[in-house]
Amino acid sequence: MSTNGTTTLSQRLKQFSHFLIGDARQFSLENRIFNAICAISLFIIIINIPYNYITGLTATSVIFALLTPAFSFIYFLSRHRKKVNESVILAAIVSNVMFAINYFYSGGIQGASLLSFTLAFFLIMLISPRKQYYWWLVLNLVIVLGLIAWEYYYPESVNEVYKTRKDIFADMTPTYIICVGVIFVGTIYLKNAYNNEKLRGEEKTRSLEIMNTEKSKLFSLISHDLRNPLAAIQSYLQLVREVELNTEDKAQIETELLYVVNSTQEMLYNILIWSKTQMDGLHVNLTPVDVAAAIHPILKINKMAVSKKRISLDINIDASIKVMADINMLQLIVRNLLGNAAKFTPAGGTIFIKTSKTGDKCLIEVRDSGLGIDLSSQQDIFSLKVRSTFGTDNEKGIGLGLYLCKEYTIAQQGQIWFENNSGGGSSFYLELPLAN
Repeated sequence: MSTNGTTTLSQRLKQFSHFLIGDARQFSLENRIFNAICAISLFIIIINIPYNYITGLTATSVIFALLTPAFSFIYFLSRHRKKVNESVILAAIVSNVMFAINYFYSGGIQGASLLSFTLAFFLIMLISPRKQYYWWLVLNLVIVLGLIAWEYYYPESVNEVYKTRKDIFADMTPTYIICVGVIFVGTIYLKNAYNNEKLRGEEKTRSLEIMNTEKSKLFSLISHDLRNPLAAIQSYLQLVREVELNTEDKAQIETELLYVVNSTQEMLYNILIWSKTQMDGLHVNLTPVDVAAAIHPILKINKMAVSKKRISLDINIDASIKVMADINMLQLIVRNLLGNAAKFTPAGGTIFIKTSKTGDKCLIEVRDSGLGIDLSSQQDIFSLKVRSTFGTDNEKGIGLGLYLCKEYTIAQQGQIWFENNSGGGSSFYLELPLAN
């Protein structure tokens, strides 16, 4: 019960914090800090209205009463209109003007006004842009030193508000406590926010370093893998030019070359799709898709790879199933799963393709009788940690296909996983929501 109560309280405090200063996903760090400062300032101002009136500082009480609507508007401008720069400038001007007026009605240099100016300067520096720092410093020094000089030469302009030593203590002590408290809270909040932003920045840097390393490996593999099919084409053209081939040999070589070119084209297609995603972001267009109509063209495309290795296809596709998917993404996933199955299934093997309904989901299964996935590769099978491997007929890949399958499955609100079969080979499962 106590854990649930603590959790509930923590959630409520978090919700109240978001309501008061804004959600980090919608407001910048500077905006949230300023909103928090405005909320704290309003709380302090409202408390000071009756307190100053009771302690005999009637003019100060009136000034704080005027500050209340002014800071309420500034808070509204920042929290609800997100005009933080305008709010900062307005808050700085209003607070300095009001404190300057209050200086003459709260004992001048003997009163708490200098502490108020110090606190206001700290808060302004906390949330103002770097380029405004010197302006606020100069403004603060000019106003405060000007007031002190004015009082020095015209002491009669400052009202004597402290009749006893008790009045001085009653004004200075809470003002000092408020200043120290606000400075403490503001500093802690700022340091925590800075540390959180620093950690997020370090995490992003590490992620970028890992991605750059993986991309370098990927491009290295791409350049190596493109060399082989180009060399094969070059050799064939040179052979045709120098040697008179009979019809049977020529047909066999052309079939082999066509297979190599098709495999290379599939690899390049994956690379282009991945590059486009990296540059433009992932764009998903979810519509009702006929699964059978989407898969049958993929089977035709893979016909050459399957027939070359004498692999039999066992197809069990429910023609009535429709899913909510992006048809281009769905076809890319199925094409890669079938391509991998053909790549790692030995000659004379079998690939089994099945679609079925499981509750409100469609399950697409691609099972092969191939090599299976070794334990060392299972953890990174869907990642960009490229582990290029040869197929049963020395087919070469770059390990990008399954990474795209995972990314596109998540984008379509689906799931993808694999299992090694007890009798050999592996099964890949793609689960997508059914269309209503």
